[in-house]
Amino acid sequence: MNETNQVHHNDIAAPRASNGVVSKILLGGALAAALGGWWYQSTQVSSVRHELADTQQKMDQLRGQMDTSVAMAKAEVNDSVSKMNEQVAKAQQETQASAARAAMLARQQTAGVMKTLGAKNDELVSQIDQFKKETADQSSKVDETITGIKGDVGSVKGELDQTVADLKRTNGDMGVMSGLIATNAGELQALRQMGERDYIEFTLTRKDQPQQVGTVQLTLKKADVKRNRFTLDVMADDRRVEKRDKNVNEPIQFYTSHARIPYEVVVNQISKDKVTGYLSVPKVKIMAQR
Repeated sequence: MNETNQVHHNDIAAPRASNGVVSKILLGGALAAALGGWWYQSTQVSSVRHELADTQQKMDQLRGQMDTSVAMAKAEVNDSVSKMNEQVAKAQQETQASAARAAMLARQQTAGVMKTLGAKNDELVSQIDQFKKETADQSSKVDETITGIKGDVGSVKGELDQTVADLKRTNGDMGVMSGLIATNAGELQALRQMGERDYIEFTLTRKDQPQQVGTVQLTLKKADVKRNRFTLDVMADDRRVEKRDKNVNEPIQFYTSHARIPYEVVVNQISKDKVTGYLSVPKVKIMAQR
């Protein structure tokens, strides 16, 4: 029975010894893992510290380079400003010298111009005096010429007044009192100068085609030299009117749509198959009222 108990006791102690070994192994493994982690972290921290040190060194180098560049740039700017100031001062000196030379030259030119103007003025005064002397010598001749011109104008005006007085009014072939009638070129010129009507001269030859005179058309149908009569057609406003057996210097009257005063045709001269005269046109153009 004691043997049996001894065996049983040994069986229980063996597992307990095994459990202690295992615990030690596990603890050692945990410690090894912890030590490994600590070593890895220490390595990483060291690496980061080295990188930070390198970065700081590079930054210090860049800062040094920037400081050097800034110093050089400041030196160049100061040198440029100094040179520029020297150039500006030199330019100002040159400008002042140029201005002084320009002013002196201007004074010289002004003096020359004034001298020339003085000479020209003296010459002009001399010419004016000479002109006054010549004018005084010729004043009597000018007065005589003007007097003669006035006399000629008065004579012409008198002749014109007499010509106008000699002009006649008569009834036209339509029974309307006509304007003044001209029987020759002088009287016709006098009528033109009066300005009451427009006058268009014409010469008609006997033919079938009408002839344009002003705004109307005239066609000579017959010219009787022996009886001093003629016949013609008048075309106005697309209407044809025959004026038969009319006398020399007889106003041939007709109306148009442009005037309430009649147009007049006056023939002053008749020859074989030809008549000469004028068309008298009112200057006031309004609608005819008949």
